Amino acid sequence: MSELYLGLDIGTKNIKATIISSKGEVFEKSSVPVYDLLIQPREGFSERSAKAIWERTKEALTQLKLLNQVSGLCVDATSGTIGLINKDGNELYNLIMYNDSRGKNGVEQLRLRSQAAVDFEKFLPLLPQLVIPKLIWLKDNFEGFSKTYKVLHESDYIVYKLCGIAVTSSNTAGKAHALLQGEGYLEDIYKDVEIPIEIMPEVKQIGSIVGYTSEEASKLGLPKDIPIVNGITDASAGDVTSGSLNAGQVNVTIGTSLTLHAIVDKIIPDVNGRFYYKTYVNNTYLAGGFTNAGSVAFDSMSRLLKTNLDELTELAKNVPAGSDSLMACTEWFGVRVPKTYPNVKGFLIGMNEKNMTAGHIFRSLLEGSTITLRTMLSAVEEVTGTNFYDLRICGGASKNTLLMQIIADATGKETKAVEEPDSALGSAILAVWGTKGCDLNELVSESVKFKAKFKPNPEKKGVYDKLAEEYKAIIKSLAEIL
Repeated sequence: MSELYLGLDIGTKNIKATIISSKGEVFEKSSVPVYDLLIQPREGFSERSAKAIWERTKEALTQLKLLNQVSGLCVDATSGTIGLINKDGNELYNLIMYNDSRGKNGVEQLRLRSQAAVDFEKFLPLLPQLVIPKLIWLKDNFEGFSKTYKVLHESDYIVYKLCGIAVTSSNTAGKAHALLQGEGYLEDIYKDVEIPIEIMPEVKQIGSIVGYTSEEASKLGLPKDIPIVNGITDASAGDVTSGSLNAGQVNVTIGTSLTLHAIVDKIIPDVNGRFYYKTYVNNTYLAGGFTNAGSVAFDSMSRLLKTNLDELTELAKNVPAGSDSLMACTEWFGVRVPKTYPNVKGFLIGMNEKNMTAGHIFRSLLEGSTITLRTMLSAVEEVTGTNFYDLRICGGASKNTLLMQIIADATGKETKAVEEPDSALGSAILAVWGTKGCDLNELVSESVKFKAKFKPNPEKKGVYDKLAEEYKAIIKSLAEIL
């Protein structure tokens, strides 16, 4: 049997473990739910216990019959989820989740006290979900903060439990203002808000070996002294399994939200703060954009019209591109592109007797989400000068073939619907890459599977060019009055 490698994915709902061969063949999987561990002590707060996550991780590991044959491993987890440990490695405070928004005051403090943080907004816009705003809240509200030995991201905590070393990657620590070039942090920001930089884990290169499994880890069934490879976030591990590895490739996830990860080989600031940068594999960067133009609008309209999504899609297929002048915005929780306008939210504009049908309304929603995607991608192209030649889509909405065709037509790019990305598989692939030093593109090519490919219809590109310009003008006009 070929050498085996383990990938661990600490997700929002489940912990998944995958064992693969050095050629990328999947040999074994396990999954343990963790959705029940979520704690929401008050509005905007989202936590879970690191200790409980470790117990569930052990459960996922012990389900694997081939665990004792593993030659290396790598771990990923949610982006921006952090916890505190003391010198004994004990949890001081629950993990504060990636979507926790308690850091609103921390953002205000950063803007007032740290010019370095304000300047860096061209690469990482300030949001409550970032790490430093959360640390400001902990410093101001948690008496035990002074006992902190290390601040660990969720995946770093699992690595610490497996080898006793506090370490991270610049990708995992992207929301902690890790350097985009080199290893370390933007220390001036930490100094400005009086957070000791010493409590942050050391930053090491993605794919490097950061430790070896301990005697304690071997009690779980893992071999002792196998290498642990420095990993990336769950979303980035998903990008790996989509096959998006090189500059010019794009992976878009359309679920309840719409997230774009465009791969570039240089970082150029976006003065409008429409997207952020994060380090990635193969000495590249992810230019990322998060919007709420996902499936929430589709599902809500399905409930309102009392018609399922498949039926609405069939009706929408009979509607021409442009939906007979009916235009929709599906960013129902605040617009992020062409600029961030939190007071501009979802709308339908251009209603008339002809287009007030279920098919027109649903197609306009699909087109609205597509224009958001196109606008975000155009922003990255415009700023970085990158020619994006390969557009890949995953997530639940990628099953909608009409949406995929609209995306192809509106962007003018062949669109590939990818089988669901598997972050645990992505981390297992990184374990092989980091341990053996093999070619990552070759390794990933064996794992990527497409549900379908959609070629653009040049005749419809003009319709969507016009729609995109009108959409941006309407957003700008609404922002002036709302």
